[in-house]
Amino acid sequence: MYTELHDKGLGLVAVNGSDDANVVNKYVAENKFTFQVGMADKKEGAIYDVAVKYGVQAYPTNYLVDASTGKILWRGVGFDEKAIRNVLAKMNIK
Repeated sequence: MYTELHDKGLGLVAVNGSDDANVVNKYVAENKFTFQVGMADKKEGAIYDVAVKYGVQAYPTNYLVDASTGKILWRGVGFDEKAIRNVLAKMNIK
């Protein structure tokens, strides 16, 4: 979906909150991802933990965020392509 829609305004950032950086980097390279992949800070006592901040309790949890406002427009656990496409259509990303 990202490949199809990125030229129409869809951005994608994947965040891994549990795996070792070497594992993530290998997976990204093997799958030739062209979108950004970030990793949550796993250091003990870390101030910023993206999974906690966004209420992630299961993987994958997906968010559609308005790039201009930062407002979360949709949240879903698991991959629901139909729901994602419906929200994107409302944003004129088709």
